[in-house]
Amino acid sequence: MTGETLGGRYLLQDRIGGGGMAWVWRAEDTLLHRPVAIKVLREEFAHDEAFVRRFVQEAQAAASLVHPNVVHVYDVGEERGTHYIVMELVEGETLKDSILRQGPLPVGRALKVAAAVARALQAAHKKGIVHRDIKPQNILLTPEGQVKVADFGIARAATGTTIVHTNTIIGSAHYFAPEQARGGFTDVKSDLYSLGAVLYEMLAGQPPFEGATPVAVALKHLQEEPVALRRRRPEVPRSVEAIVARLLAKDPSERYQSAEALLSDLRRSLEEIGEPLGPDEAGEGETTAQHAKNHARTPKGRRRRTWVWAVVAAVILLLGFSGAKAFTDWMTVPQVRVANVEGMSKAKAVARLKGQGLVPAVVGKEHNKAQAGTVVLQSPAPKDTVKKGRVVSLWLSSGPQKVAVPGVQGMTEAAAKASLDSFGFHVITLHEKNAQQKGVVVRQSPGAGTQLTAGSQVRIWISLGPGTNQQAVPDFVGEQYQSQVQPEMTALGLGAGGVSYAYSTESAGIVLDQSVAPGTQITSNMIVALTISQGPPPAGGSGPPGGPEQITLTYTGQGTADIEVWIVDATGTPMLFSDPAFSGSIPLVASWQGNGRIEVYAGPSGTVPQLVYSQALPVQGGAISVQ
Repeated sequence: MTGETLGGRYLLQDRIGGGGMAWVWRAEDTLLHRPVAIKVLREEFAHDEAFVRRFVQEAQAAASLVHPNVVHVYDVGEERGTHYIVMELVEGETLKDSILRQGPLPVGRALKVAAAVARALQAAHKKGIVHRDIKPQNILLTPEGQVKVADFGIARAATGTTIVHTNTIIGSAHYFAPEQARGGFTDVKSDLYSLGAVLYEMLAGQPPFEGATPVAVALKHLQEEPVALRRRRPEVPRSVEAIVARLLAKDPSERYQSAEALLSDLRRSLEEIGEPLGPDEAGEGETTAQHAKNHARTPKGRRRRTWVWAVVAAVILLLGFSGAKAFTDWMTVPQVRVANVEGMSKAKAVARLKGQGLVPAVVGKEHNKAQAGTVVLQSPAPKDTVKKGRVVSLWLSSGPQKVAVPGVQGMTEAAAKASLDSFGFHVITLHEKNAQQKGVVVRQSPGAGTQLTAGSQVRIWISLGPGTNQQAVPDFVGEQYQSQVQPEMTALGLGAGGVSYAYSTESAGIVLDQSVAPGTQITSNMIVALTISQGPPPAGGSGPPGGPEQITLTYTGQGTADIEVWIVDATGTPMLFSDPAFSGSIPLVASWQGNGRIEVYAGPSGTVPQLVYSQALPVQGGAISVQ
């Protein structure tokens, strides 16, 4: 396209960049004799009439935004099927390039850049314009240090249509607000969240969340908290860390409610570090003369718009009322409100969406706390109104990611903690008198090689040196009896006496209470009574109640197994017991309503359990053996 002229006045010179939607060209406005930047839509978007219409509307709205911290939009047009936007040419580099080149910014400079972006957002939000794609790549830095925000309005145009064709969420996953990751409603507070992610990166040198795929990053915005800023960069003032934390709040109501409120706190933090905003950073708008010059249009452009509207009016008159109604009816596609399928199994979600006349499509799987195979994210979001035939993208959970517990026995306390912390485990330290050297780990629970999800507890015992072998009783409440508590009690030489079961809101197999308080110093062979959950009580249903019946479940296979035990009765299908790393035997207490049956699903740890046992209740002999 080099050497081509668009709109009779914009001479394309050379291509200087591009992104997922458009190429950017350096050009000369031959009418006003000034350099400009022209964003030319890629071909795949140029043929989407709905997108182009929205794109033009949003670009025209952005053209009304005049502010020194905004890249000005001068014109928008079309030439032989090529759609383009004419903008101010800004010499310099993007904020992203700056961070990649020199690393984290000085605190004062980062706050001033954030303040400049906030002023741009303040001006846009007052006009009802939400950016929706604030990221370092859209923040330009001039050699003189001026900050300018680009692409106002363009992200909104993209959100309206391209998701159907690409099966992706529009925007930049590293800077998404949680509501954007869900495909939900976005407003001024979504822009402020994105600015918080940018400020975090300016100060830490990396975004708040990273992952192998955009979906992985989006899920982290929904579910996780970023590493505290001062852990990555201790010299950041606490007031600045608090600003970033508030900007990155998951709940929009907990964020700054306006750019003005954010600017007030940024100014205070700059004053605290002795770098207040200067008079040239106050954010005054353009003069009237500059505005008139920047937004001048040719008479030819006005004539073209008048001619188009005349044709449209003539077509409407020719169609007449009945013809227009028939045309509208023919073009109208029924609309539906998208069902909420998050938390459903894949099969149920697909059936539910197909029943609405929608097209479900599984586009990814991610490790997640939810049960494997359940939907953790959908786009469009629940309750969005869309046309029938719309593609609904689904992301499924592949279950929590597990890692092997490292062996730390014989290490110093500091080295053991560092090793376990690097794998994301929560370390609980206990002490006991022991013949081994003082200060070293004498044992750990669970043992080395045990597969656990990140965040699980790992206990280590530190030697106090020789003496009477006493030890503190751990806190077993909240842990899984079979896979965690029972092996630990065996290792400590403790005996479980008077094990009892009770209904509770906790999952089956979780310890509810213990007879010896945590931290009590005891000797080996002491008996500790435990109360274990057998899950929620049966709900009301038809038929007489059955049970309770004690059943001994035994796994005879090699290694450990992922075990699930379900009761199928008049109340539904409540889970009785679940353990991803089960071995040996465990007593279970089953109750049921009406005609009940018990089903056992099993498979090697790390795989999806399969049905291996199904029997009407009560169980003959009170014992179940699976392998």
